[in-house]
Amino acid sequence: MRKYLFFTLSVFCLLTNSSKSLSQDLANLPNQKPFIINGSLNAKLQFYDSDRPNPGRNPFVWYLQGSPVVTLYGIVLPFSFRLSEQQRDFRQPFNQFGVSPYYKWIKVHLGYRSLNWSTYALAGHSISGAGVELTPGKFRVGLISGRLLKPVKYIDNPEAVSIQTPAYRRTGTAFTLGYGDEKNNVNLVILKAKDDSTSTGEVPLKYQLTPDENLVISFVSKQVIAEKFLFELEVAQSIYTKDMRTELSDSSDGFLVKTLSSLIENHQSTSSNNAFQTAFGYQSDIFNLMLKYQRIEPDFKSMGAYYFLTDLRNITIEPSVKLFKKKLTLGGSFGTQVDNLKNDKNLRTRRNISSVKMNFVPVPQYNLNAFYSNYGLAQESGLLSIDTLRNTEVAQATNQFGITQSLNLTGEKLAHNLMLNFNYQKLNDRNENTSQFSEFTTNIFSAGYFLNYLPWNLNASVSLLSTKFIQDTLETVVLGPSLGIGKSFLKNKLNAGINYSSMKNEVQNQKEGTINTFTFQLGYKPVKNQRFAIRFYHNKNKGQRLVSNSYFENKLDLDYTLSF
Repeated sequence: MRKYLFFTLSVFCLLTNSSKSLSQDLANLPNQKPFIINGSLNAKLQFYDSDRPNPGRNPFVWYLQGSPVVTLYGIVLPFSFRLSEQQRDFRQPFNQFGVSPYYKWIKVHLGYRSLNWSTYALAGHSISGAGVELTPGKFRVGLISGRLLKPVKYIDNPEAVSIQTPAYRRTGTAFTLGYGDEKNNVNLVILKAKDDSTSTGEVPLKYQLTPDENLVISFVSKQVIAEKFLFELEVAQSIYTKDMRTELSDSSDGFLVKTLSSLIENHQSTSSNNAFQTAFGYQSDIFNLMLKYQRIEPDFKSMGAYYFLTDLRNITIEPSVKLFKKKLTLGGSFGTQVDNLKNDKNLRTRRNISSVKMNFVPVPQYNLNAFYSNYGLAQESGLLSIDTLRNTEVAQATNQFGITQSLNLTGEKLAHNLMLNFNYQKLNDRNENTSQFSEFTTNIFSAGYFLNYLPWNLNASVSLLSTKFIQDTLETVVLGPSLGIGKSFLKNKLNAGINYSSMKNEVQNQKEGTINTFTFQLGYKPVKNQRFAIRFYHNKNKGQRLVSNSYFENKLDLDYTLSF
């Protein structure tokens, strides 16, 4: 009976053509419970009142929402629904369903799968189909084939305004062959994909929709040498045909195009581009050093990846060290990025970044974190001289500094926590024609003290927030304190809390207004899986210059949650 039920469930999941990713060990199937249901149910009533002319909220809102999760023989199926006075919504997992059952070293992929075999060949792109992975010993062989994109037909309404953007059905097959373990391995990944030009019908020329074809071959390797040195490498070449309807061509722009002519035909719109990334580093308990290099040519495309930046070359170095018995950790990142690799753009953009971070824990009660970064962006001459574009030349540098420290002291009755945070950021624009519109400085300071009286389950807090933003000659300041107190009753079944904050807003040393916020919340948990809550919010904005800027808001929430 159990085998029959599992077989029926599997067939049902496949037929429903269902975004859920599942993996199940078939060897453990007899130990799985046939049916489990859990989740949560939440009901809320919300009342709102304001003297604003257009408050933007309804005076009364109710909704009921739930997220039940059904488990059948270890396969988890989450559902969700939401009911309100304005919305009826129900979601179930069978829109995109996939399962990957495995037994020992044999794994089967069915339905929707998102596999990450390579950064450039098959990089997490969803594929609806079937596949298999075999991993006997250190060998690895994998094959998966299916649909990459659904077809979207062109539809016009009577006014000749398109309702949806058309797209061709795209199918693909990926193959991987590798050897090794997690530390040392080599893998070859091949992806072949193409569009079906007959899947959408006739499409107007304005959409410039073309049936494309793509072949990507990627070599991936990772090696750990002497337990300390790490080497990673990935080399990929993509042969991409922009339009399979273009005429065939005898010429080719790459060795792979000639060698693999049996897998992909060479059209006039076919191009070949490369991607390369590597990393080499030293790793130990005290000192780490990583060197990284990445180069992606401008027209590199892959149907097996959703998105990545192209036309760039990155070089970075990332050192870190631990000192004073690992109480002090210092790290950094230094690098540069340039584009216009083929020198076919008017300008070349260069980005430089340097950052340093520190973590210091001299004693368990104290923690200090600090960082500094300098990010530079500048343009260089390309096809055109930079002098001809001096008025709009980009030459900027952003400096940022931050420090956070916390002190925790806990005794038999009292627990203290003190937190201080400061963040500074400044953008410098070296182009005098644009600096008045882009340069800015920001200072943010916050401090908080939290006290807990353990015998009474009583907690209190006080904090201060100050922000200053300066752009050109305009200075804006927000400053104000916050206070809070809370207590638990009835062995933590009942919790009550009150919070108050007052934020003053100033522009050019003149008061613009003050926002006062009062919050009261009460929560009651009579049993383990049920909770009642009441929350009341009152906001009062008092404008200093214009009476119209003054307003108040009241909001009351009644909440019930059931967990099962």
